[in-house]
Amino acid sequence: MFDHVVVHYAEIGTKSGNRSMFEKALARNLREMIAPFAAVRVRRETGRLTCSLADVAEADRAAVVAAAARQPGVAHASPAVRTAPTIEAMCTAVVALASTRSGSFKIAARRSEKTLPFDSRAMNVELGAAVQAATGRPVDVHTPDDMYVVEADSHRAYVRDARIAGPGGLPVGVSGKVISLLSGGIDSPVASYLAMLRGCRVVAVHFWNRSYSGEGVREKVLAIGRALARFQPSLRLELVPFEDIQQEIVAAAPAELRMLLYRRAMLRVAGALRSRHKAAGLVLGDSVGQVASQTLPNLAAVYEGAAPPILTPLIAMNKMDVVRIAERIGTYESSILPGADCCSLLVARHPSTRATAAALAEVEAQCDLEPLVQAALAEREIHVIAPA
Repeated sequence: MFDHVVVHYAEIGTKSGNRSMFEKALARNLREMIAPFAAVRVRRETGRLTCSLADVAEADRAAVVAAAARQPGVAHASPAVRTAPTIEAMCTAVVALASTRSGSFKIAARRSEKTLPFDSRAMNVELGAAVQAATGRPVDVHTPDDMYVVEADSHRAYVRDARIAGPGGLPVGVSGKVISLLSGGIDSPVASYLAMLRGCRVVAVHFWNRSYSGEGVREKVLAIGRALARFQPSLRLELVPFEDIQQEIVAAAPAELRMLLYRRAMLRVAGALRSRHKAAGLVLGDSVGQVASQTLPNLAAVYEGAAPPILTPLIAMNKMDVVRIAERIGTYESSILPGADCCSLLVARHPSTRATAAALAEVEAQCDLEPLVQAALAEREIHVIAPA
């Protein structure tokens, strides 16, 4: 019976002078994310956005509500019935909803415009009385079994009885574009997702040793990309061949420095892609002290080779908190599939934990990396993953 989705935002509401820009970005994203189901009209209304479900098949409407709810920038989304802003029409809609259930209920009604011939209190009284008369259900304003929310302005009213919490944050795209290094583990997909929540449009880059990792890793990373594409209108995923760069490093570097040199080479490639995509920064899944390559001295030595800003959303997070986010956003199951990360190739059992940028640069000077970087860029595999 629902014919609309009502989308509320939170942080966007604090943007005062340029709120319109954020609302338009969120509306655009919602339109693109719902497009696989139908061409849906998204309206900007006072303090909310609404999506008509008139052209969406009944069987798909719950999926459309869920797709809207998970978009960055959304505080919550609700399936709703739109009616005329009259007491009679609103009573009919709320009674129809309330008649499908039993137990206590509460009406939470409000008008957003004083031009209506009734106030919020009158709406609560009239709608509550209509539900009681039609269903016999008792009112409980403190701990009701169900709550029916009614929002009315001078043109329309929306009646709803449920809502799905969204992630909050800002709409994807309002903060610019970033290059996110996607390793295939648990952390980097979560870092990419958190960057999306701050309004960043993510271009994901995976470094792939084709001869060592094989097709299994490729499919694993694509699966992670498909999961992330549910939060951003199309995700560009670039798979960069890395075996030749690794071989050059292995020939010149002691085993205890190889992991750090791999990472500096990755940042070098990512920096080139950042220029090509006109991206504002790089996103990494690092967390201080989680592994040997992520001690503070090693992070400083690795980052020294890249232009700022380097964004590290997980830098002070506990691993279990990261795992919980990965499970919630649907990347965890793919991240734990078998598949060796190319960074683990030919490294020491006890890698350096206190490397310096000077020591790494000295080894790099013995390598001829630039033509290998250009070759890797030329051979990269590009996937544009649309919302499914």
